[in-house]
Amino acid sequence: MLQRLVPALVCLAMLGAGCGQQMVPPQQQESDRQAQANDSLYMARLYTQWRQAVQSQGKGGGQHGDDRQMPIDLSDDTQYSFVKNRLKAAGNTLENSPQLFRSLEKARKDKRSGNPDTVTRKDMLTSGTTSTSQAREWCGHLLPLNEVATNDPSVARYQASTLVTCFNGSDYAYADVTAYATNLEHTQFRVLGSQALEEYASKVLETPPVDLDVKVNPQEMLFVDSVAMAFDEATGESHMSYTVAESSIIPTGAQYDVNIIRVEHPVERLGWHNPADNPIRTCLQRGAVRGSLDCDYASGNLDPSSGLFRPFAAPYTGIAAADGETSARTGVWTPGRGEYWVPAGGFDASHLYVAARGEYLVMLPAPEPRLTSAGCTLDSLTSQVDVVLLERGGRCTAGDAPGTLVLKGSLPFKTPYVDGYDPKVFHTPFNGLMDFGKDCLNVFQNFKLMLRATVKATCVDPRTGASKPITRSRYQEILNLDTRNACLAQGTRVTKADGKTVKVEQVKLGDKLLANGQGLALTVTSVSRGGENKPLVKLRDDHGGEVMVTETHPMVTAKRGVVQAGELKPGEALLTRTGTATLVGVERVPYSGEVFNFALGTPEELASVKPEARTLYANGYLVGDSHMQLTLEKQRVLDAREVLTRLDGAWHEDFRLHQARQARK
Repeated sequence: MLQRLVPALVCLAMLGAGCGQQMVPPQQQESDRQAQANDSLYMARLYTQWRQAVQSQGKGGGQHGDDRQMPIDLSDDTQYSFVKNRLKAAGNTLENSPQLFRSLEKARKDKRSGNPDTVTRKDMLTSGTTSTSQAREWCGHLLPLNEVATNDPSVARYQASTLVTCFNGSDYAYADVTAYATNLEHTQFRVLGSQALEEYASKVLETPPVDLDVKVNPQEMLFVDSVAMAFDEATGESHMSYTVAESSIIPTGAQYDVNIIRVEHPVERLGWHNPADNPIRTCLQRGAVRGSLDCDYASGNLDPSSGLFRPFAAPYTGIAAADGETSARTGVWTPGRGEYWVPAGGFDASHLYVAARGEYLVMLPAPEPRLTSAGCTLDSLTSQVDVVLLERGGRCTAGDAPGTLVLKGSLPFKTPYVDGYDPKVFHTPFNGLMDFGKDCLNVFQNFKLMLRATVKATCVDPRTGASKPITRSRYQEILNLDTRNACLAQGTRVTKADGKTVKVEQVKLGDKLLANGQGLALTVTSVSRGGENKPLVKLRDDHGGEVMVTETHPMVTAKRGVVQAGELKPGEALLTRTGTATLVGVERVPYSGEVFNFALGTPEELASVKPEARTLYANGYLVGDSHMQLTLEKQRVLDAREVLTRLDGAWHEDFRLHQARQARK
């Protein structure tokens, strides 16, 4: 029986196993709350100055980082005190978190002495060594703030949470969120609520939401800030950041109020046939065009003379969405009418593209219900889009450079216009391809899309002539997207049910391929084929066997279970049709031919086998089909003992103390 996929360092709280739990802060005295407010007031001023400086540099054409997350400077005594006070408010002390405070002291000492991190970002990202990649942050820090409808017109209701995610995870991660009511000048802060979470061996940490009911007051704003930190002993990296979200305090349950992002694309088009596996899937360069179809979006070539789009045909010109109804009826992948997008600057097969179409609708409030907001001037309309990598951790940001505002980057917002029926409502359509560059595309896994749109306006009361600033935002999450396209090189021989071998390019729908050494055979329900712009992984063993596969193709090892080909090393043993074979060579080789893959198993066949049975023999090696790795990853179960085996020893004491604290609650 195949060994299960070795568990990765995945956030246990998200899987319900307990590596990270909501922190219950100690009861705060009024003096503590006031000190916390004063700390945030200081940080808010720093944040405003920092953001203005970063945006000014960006307008000058220079490369710049994300203008939402400000690095915390621990060499500054006030910022250092601010961080320690936030940890204290969350219940962390030197006694129950000794390694955390040692790490803070080390980071402060390194900052003061000018020591850089132990490694650069190129070791954390899989996309090579370009300067752009190295400049990107190890961790992303997001602060979703959303309005919530309420029937009480005197109350504004909100939910705020925070998220931190680091490439390849971290030994320790912490994030908090604190909400304040502040005057329009931002000189007085009043604490409304807070939340904090810490996790060990995590990839994506997201705090529970803070629920806020705030009395409507035109003289106040809602101000939410967040601290995030992460440490990793193996790389010596540390992350400390601060970010902010704001909103006017206006009635969120007013009749006919509007503040939404309507998303037409990306959406699920072809998941009807397999409810257990229905991510929004973009297939870049290759995929199935007949049979069991699973590519909601496909790259391909549009013939300018005929207007015919050919999926997975080179040279690639753009991406089209599937017509779900027609594709289901005919069994042939068919593009939707008018659902084709061309990237700015030409198609680059090394980039992750995601189609985006929809609109942002927002109502600007009138001074009184009987008045209109026609006197409002739109000052700015901005948005950000992030891909959060769920298995490996980290994120990618849409735009030509890290931190590029989507409005000024690769998601083409159209010109806003006033609603013809209700002049208080502004519409901003968007339609185009979001370009997330190379970093995400090299990590084929599930991810979620996080969109934020923010409008700032100045509204004038027609009775008094007084002007008032208005800020409204909307966050939208699109869960469970992926870009899986693991494949075998042309000419690879696979074993059929009768024991004979054929080349992958000769396999047809309905053929039966041998799935294991016990004689199980599974039916081919789809055939994926296309190109590959990156080098393939060439594996050679001590028996003279070899195979070429893409980096992400699942290979079955004797000890580690299923792993991606790109993670294999010489000396590891792979399962073969005759037993095992030890790798003597693992190398990347240029490749210009076609690559192929298959989905195996009819519903009747799969009903009687386990997920790890979706395998086939490729040049005699046991490998997974196109669905195997995704299915196995969904079966991962972790416990505290497994966290300790993967967690660096420096953090074991903190983790045990953390578990003890949670057990006492």
